[in-house]
This record gives sequence, structure tokens and C-alpha cells, in this order.
Amino acid sequence: MRGAGPWSCTITLRFLYDDKGNPLKGDKEVSFPTIYEAKDVEIWLRRAQAAILMPRANPLDFHNKSREELKGMQTDMIPFSWNKVEVLVRDPEGADLSFVDLPGIIQHHRTVTEVVPFVKKLTERFIKNQNTLIVVTVPMTDDFENQGAFELATQADPEGLRTIGVGTKPDMLTPGNTSALDKWKDILEGTTSNLRHGYYCVKLPSDKEREEGHSRSELEKREKNFFGSTEPWKSLDNQSRLGMRNFVENTSRLLIGLIENNLPGIKKRVDSLLAKDTRLLSRLPELFTADNPIAVILLRVTAFCKTLQGTIDGTQGKDFVRKNRARYDTFKNEIKKTTPSLQGSGARPAPAAPAAASTPSGSAQSTTKLTPLGPIYVADVQATIQAHRTWELPSYVPFEATKEIILQHVEHWEDPLTHCFNDISKNTLDLISSLVHDPKYFGRFAELVSFVETVIGQEAAALQAQVSDLLKKKFNMENSSPLSTANLERFNQERSTWLNQIYRNNGQPHSDEHKVMADVHAYFHIASARFIDVVVLCIEEEWHKKLAVRLEESLIEKIPPLPRETLNILLGEDPKVSKQRNNLTSRIENLTKIKERLSQYEAQTRRGSLGRRPGWTELGAGFRAIWPRRVPQVPLMFF
Repeated sequence: MRGAGPWSCTITLRFLYDDKGNPLKGDKEVSFPTIYEAKDVEIWLRRAQAAILMPRANPLDFHNKSREELKGMQTDMIPFSWNKVEVLVRDPEGADLSFVDLPGIIQHHRTVTEVVPFVKKLTERFIKNQNTLIVVTVPMTDDFENQGAFELATQADPEGLRTIGVGTKPDMLTPGNTSALDKWKDILEGTTSNLRHGYYCVKLPSDKEREEGHSRSELEKREKNFFGSTEPWKSLDNQSRLGMRNFVENTSRLLIGLIENNLPGIKKRVDSLLAKDTRLLSRLPELFTADNPIAVILLRVTAFCKTLQGTIDGTQGKDFVRKNRARYDTFKNEIKKTTPSLQGSGARPAPAAPAAASTPSGSAQSTTKLTPLGPIYVADVQATIQAHRTWELPSYVPFEATKEIILQHVEHWEDPLTHCFNDISKNTLDLISSLVHDPKYFGRFAELVSFVETVIGQEAAALQAQVSDLLKKKFNMENSSPLSTANLERFNQERSTWLNQIYRNNGQPHSDEHKVMADVHAYFHIASARFIDVVVLCIEEEWHKKLAVRLEESLIEKIPPLPRETLNILLGEDPKVSKQRNNLTSRIENLTKIKERLSQYEAQTRRGSLGRRPGWTELGAGFRAIWPRRVPQVPLMFF
């Protein structure tokens, strides 16, 4: 591409696929050093190619490899790759052209059969673009009529509007190859050419000449001397078909024609890309600057904590409170499911004995053992009373019997309690996370988000542990002695109601078993309701309210002591957003320049003053592996 400043060459590895040919989730780019001497390009290209063909190796390991070392690694390289070596040449006298150097078409491979269809598919993918000139290069020692490249070119360009043939290695044809020499002479003269745009013949520098570091002009002079002193080339009527300079000049005219034909489509594509990138850039948050970063951060902290407190209270949005109340209702139902199922009448059904089972002599199967959270019958209570009876008088029932039955059910409150607090605290932390990432508070500043999340994480974890311990104590109070309530009026009412359901006020004396069952019913009813209320209030008071206060206090305490440099970093733009902004800005600048140059080009075309593009004849054979940049261009395809 044309550009101000000295000549330079930048090589980039673009990894789009893994070593098995599967597309990667994102492009991976690896930059090689920028080269300022043309003679150094070849070795760096070889290093880049080796890095592409050895995808599991570290690309940086190839920077110091010599030509001999690279040759020794060829056995470890894969034959071809979908990944690319991109070469960007900046030349003040150059042209804005893109070249794609494709592998030659092969009919078979000795070891890897997949290579043949791979190369064909790769070539077809690039040459199908209608904005592309196809340059088919053929060693003049080969039979060009059997070249598979021509078949693919014909399929992609059936009218031959985009295809050019180039014969290489004319120096390999000795005077004794009269048949081949005559055939190529006729082809270059156009008498037997099978291509609309015909063929060109070029003599590229040998490996030795490239290693000697000759200048471009010296290599061009040597090529001209060869054609001017060697038959049949020196006797060719149409000398414009010989040499790289003639090839570039004539190809330039074809490129101009192709550009003119495709100019409306190119302009439309540029306008579409420019509008899209401008739209994406406008959606990014504006760049943020602050003279007083402490004030900016503290104001955001205050607003964040105010919104958090309002959401917890239900004054700013109702969804959070509704979600928590639904969870508390679930907790309430889970506790209610542990209510003792007291059966005041009837007997426990006898368990079905196995068909072949027998009861040993002198032993009996127990039918009074309580099943956790199962029905409790009079016989079960009677057995429990007997198990706790010692020296009590006959009219006294041991309180331990009542206590055992109650606690056998209360112990099942712990799991619902733990799960309830875990779910409520998760809801709270999810809410906090969403607010932290909200751009109104901290979301647009990645470093500030990280800082705030660290502080919140520490405070929330500490408070969560404290509240968990407190809830554990509340559970232990219910799950141990003393079993007590000051609400005796409600206790007696519940007790009497249960007994009346059993005796229906018939005046019969109440049995000890029924009295115990009535006590269990009354106490459990009061204790479970008390426990549910205590848990809900404890979570709301000790977790929600205190968390909002602690977060504000901790953030306000930790932010002011930070040095100015750290505060500025906290308010720095998210690296992802910054990268996106830079990429979009750069693309918009490039697309704007392209649009301006296309407009100038169109105006010159209308005036008929286009002429020859300066610098196009300066393109040399050493830069054939230039891949298309991400702008609408007309690339040349060599294969």
C-alpha cells in the first residue's frame, strides 16, 4: 500500500483454525518484527510460514531460526493450513493492491490424501470473488495444457475476463527444447493462446540472486538483459509480453478496468461498512474524564447503596421483594410439613411380614417405634412415656416424653433454614452484582468493578457467616431445652381444641397419652410460627439492612486513601470497550479515506484523466504473498 515514510514490511500471523482445521472462537494474531530492508523479507517469510505450518509450536521460537534450521524442520510441518501469513508492504511509491499467493494445484500427495481436495477448496474459495484477477503461473518446462489451475480458473471465470497466464523459468528451456520454445513463442504472440488476456513471461531471480541482495533495479536489468539476448525471446514481435515490468503495467490496466466495472458495488460496500461501524461506535459510552476522581467514585457509591437499600425495602422496584417473599412462603410450607401427625384414635397398621421370615423364640418385633415425620398413634405415645418413666407417681407423666416427640420434629427445621438463607443471600448477591455492573454505577469502569466486587465480596462473606451463626443459634434454641412459651393463652386454647376434637366434650377423663399429644400439638403450633417469624425478621434485619449499611461504610472508608494514580486507573475505560473503540475508529478512518479516494477515482474517470496509476509499475516479484486487507480492494490471485 502507499504510505508516507520509509519502505517497510510488516508480517502478521493470523490463526483462524486450530491444528485439526476446526474454526477458533476468535481470531488470534501474532505479530512479527517490522522489516525495513527488502533483503530480509524472504527469511522472515520462511520463519512465518514455518510458524503457520507448526501450529502447536510457539511462533516466537521461529524468530531466530536460520534457513538451514527451517529446512530441517520441514518433516514436522503440516503440508498446508487454512491459517494465513499476512504481509503488509508500505511504500511511498507503491500501490494499494492486495496479492494472495495460493499453493499450486496438485493431483496427488504421497502421504496425506486430504491435501489434494484441501488445496482445491482453498483455491476455489479465493478465486470465486468477482473483484479478483486470477494469475495462473506455469513453469515453462511443464505442459500448461494439463495444468489443473486452468480448469479451476475457467470454472470461476468462464468468460476469461479475470484470468491471466504467466510463464516462469524461461531460463530452464535450453535451445534443444525446440518444441516447447516454439509452443511458448506462439502462445506469447497470441496465435495459440487459450486466454482472452493472453500470457506473459517473467524471469524471477534465483535463490542465489536473492541471497546476494541485489536491488530491484538490478534484478529488473538482469531480467531485461536475459530477454534481450536469448532466443526466441529477443526475436519476439510482441515484446510487451516479456518481463515483470510489462506484466505489472498491463495488469494494472486490467485492474483499472475491473475497478471501473465494480466501482458502484465497491462504493456501496464501503458506505455500508462505514455506516455500520459509525453506528457501532455511537453505541459505545463516551470517553470519561474526571478532575476529581474521588468525588466521582463516592457519588456513584452513594447512588449504588441508595438503590440497593431501596430495592431491599421495596421502594425501588418490587421484583426483588416479591422473589424473597415467595422463598419465605416456601420456607414456611417446609416447616409446616414437619408438624407432628397426631392420630388420637386407631392403631398403627402392622407391617407386612416377609413370606419366609420367622420370629425367633423369646423376641417380638416392635410396632411402636416412631417413624420420622410419620403418623403418631396412641400406642406410640404410650411406649414413649413408658420409656421415660422412672420413679414418678402413677398420676405423673414424664415431661421428657413430650420433649422427645417435639424435638424429633423440630430437628427437621435445620435443612429448610439453611436452604432458605442460602437462596435469599444468593438473590441478594445477584442483585448487587447486577447493580455493580450497571453503567449508571460502576459498570463502565472494569477496574472499578473489580475493586468494588472485591470489597463487597469480603464484606458479604463476613456478614453471611455471622448471620448463618445467628440463625444456627435460633435453631438451637428451638431444638433444645427449655421448651417454653409465654403465650399460655394461645397454648391452652390450642390444647383444649385438640382434646375437644378427640373427646367431643363427653365428660370422660383425658388419658395421659392424649394429654401428651395435646401438649405436643399446642406447643409445636406456637413454636413453628415463632420460628418462621424469627427467621424472616432475622434475615431481613441482620442480613439485608446491615449489608447495605456495611457496604456503603466499607467503600467510603477504602476509597479516599487511594492514591490519585489508582483512582484514575479505577475510572479508566474497560479494555474491551477501549479496544473496540480503537478498532472502530481506525476502521472508520480507513473507510473514510477509501471513500474519498474512490470519489476522486470516479471523478478522474469521468474527466478521462485517469492515466497510469503512479507506482504500480514498481511492484516487484518479491512481494507475491500479500494477503487482502479488510477493505474493499481488487486482489491478484497467484497460483
